Order: sequence, then structure tokens, then C-alpha cells
Amino acid sequence: MKKMKGNAVPWWGWFAWVIAIALGIVAYNHLPTQVATHFNLAGKPDHMGSRLEAVLMEPTIMLGIILLWHVLWRIDPKKRNYESFWSTYRYIGGVIVVFIGVMYLSTLEHVLNIAPIRFSMRFGPTTLGIMILLLANVLPRLQPNWWVGIRTPWTLSSTESWNRTHRLAGHLGFPTGVLMVILVWVLPNSLIPLAILVPIILWVLITVVASYVYAKT
Repeated sequence: MKKMKGNAVPWWGWFAWVIAIALGIVAYNHLPTQVATHFNLAGKPDHMGSRLEAVLMEPTIMLGIILLWHVLWRIDPKKRNYESFWSTYRYIGGVIVVFIGVMYLSTLEHVLNIAPIRFSMRFGPTTLGIMILLLANVLPRLQPNWWVGIRTPWTLSSTESWNRTHRLAGHLGFPTGVLMVILVWVLPNSLIPLAILVPIILWVLITVVASYVYAKT
């Protein structure tokens, strides 16, 4: 357990959170009283809130994930397995926190009219595709646990299914992320939601079905 002591999120995850807080402080006085705080898959604002809400929402979520990441492994019935993939667990937590931080940057760019709308609408989905690439690269390193990875009834009940499913998910994650990034910039605005959903649904569907097949063979 010695390897598992210390911070469950790498320093660069914490650094991303600090940068997000600093950006929010700088942006606060430049925001109108009411701003769009959430956008749908088509890049259209679907929720309005105060500027305080706008600058605090994502940093609060980032901090929540950081704190949650310190708790999850401690309450996992398979806690002993974390020693074998501790660095991967920390890496995944850091990537998720940074991803939300980048999305926060995209939101600030949009509400402050810094970037053209065409760029803003594609920036977030592009970041999501890159995050999938980064996570897919480490999925095969995960060992059975209740919180991180492809958790189906078959992967959780069969170590063989778990290992083979995560190897497959890792291999498929790279083309999934690349395809998503390409589609986001090639397709018109109205089809951006499909550029996000279709690759992810196919990726998830294939890995879930494969986990069942692996458990039965």
C-alpha cells in the first residue's frame, strides 16, 4: 500500500484547477450580469445564470472530482488491486480534471466573445476526442475495480473478460477519438452532436458486447 499513499490526483490536475480559479477571477468583472452557463451539443446556450455562477461552476466541479478521486479508491471493495495500477488511476483523474478545465476555458471564450462561434462550438468536442485518445492509451493497464474502466456484469465477474475488454477498448479508443475530431471539423454545425454521439455509442456498444462474449468463451 505504500505506493498508494499521497495525492490521488497528479500535480498538473491541481495546477489546472488553480489556473481555472485565476481565469475566473480575471473574467468576473468583464462578464455581464446574466451569462450563458451551459450549452447543448449544438453549442446553443440552454441555461442562463449569474456571472458568479459562471466563474464558479466548472472550478467547483473540478475540485469535487479531485476530492472524490481521493475517496473512491478507499471505499472500493477491490481496494487492494489499486496498488497495481495506482499511477494509471491518478493519471485518469488528472486527465478528467484538465478536460473540465479546458471546457471551462471554452465557456469563457464564448461568453466573452473572444473566439468565433464556429471555433467555440468545435473546441469542446475536439477536446473530448483528445481526452478519449489519452484515456484509451491507459485503459489496458486497469485492473478490476468498481469505479474506473469498463464496468459491466461480465467484466466485474471475470478477470479474463475484464483484461480482454480493456485491451479492446484501448485499441478502439484511438480511432474513436481521431474520428470524432475529424468529424467535428468536417461536418456542418447541425451535425456536430452526431459527430460526438455516434463514435462514442459505437465504442461503448462494441466493448459492452465484447465483455459478454469474452466472459462466455
